[in-house]
Amino acid sequence: MKAKFMIDYRHQCDWQPQGGQQQSPINIQTAQIVTNDSLASIQVNFAKTTATFLNNGQNLQLLGAGQAFFNHSLFQFVQVHFHADSEHQIDGKTYPLEGHFLFQTPNGRTAVIGVLYQAGEHNPDFEHVLNQYDQQQGEGEFSVARLIPENKSYYHYAGSLTTPPLTEGVEWYVMHTVLEVSEEQIQRFISIHGRNNRICQSLNSRKIVSFNE
Repeated sequence: MKAKFMIDYRHQCDWQPQGGQQQSPINIQTAQIVTNDSLASIQVNFAKTTATFLNNGQNLQLLGAGQAFFNHSLFQFVQVHFHADSEHQIDGKTYPLEGHFLFQTPNGRTAVIGVLYQAGEHNPDFEHVLNQYDQQQGEGEFSVARLIPENKSYYHYAGSLTTPPLTEGVEWYVMHTVLEVSEEQIQRFISIHGRNNRICQSLNSRKIVSFNE
């Protein structure tokens, strides 16, 4: 079933507000990465095996329960959604799919785990996502075992939401490891959701740091 949205990715220049110097996504250029010994590994735990579908007018989301520690701070899982093509680039390379796992704290901090996917083997966990997107209602089976890499090495930078209102202050953790979904699954996602990637934004004075597990 083709989903309907209130924003148009063909007219991103109309999105407001457009100001700010810390917008996402970005092209992560690995030659410009800096090191930061104060970073820590990410710990993620999802408490439930079901998630609830929501079309918020901008993307198709699955709402679930779980938590994560980002640099020793506890965040609660809010939702996951996907973009085709990928929004982030690595050294100018675009991937066919990207997942955004959004977490928040009670005082309003937002962190997002970004996962890039390439065409390869069939991904059973992404199949559950697609089935729920296709129905566009209710609860469905939910697992991130094949949606978030086991090795959680990451690129980290300060950015924004990638859909209106494009709020800044988002802590981004883009995974080094690229996972696989099948070409058929990619095309199925596009048939339901359409192409929904925001173009890369200027890095400006920001630094990109890297953590290796």
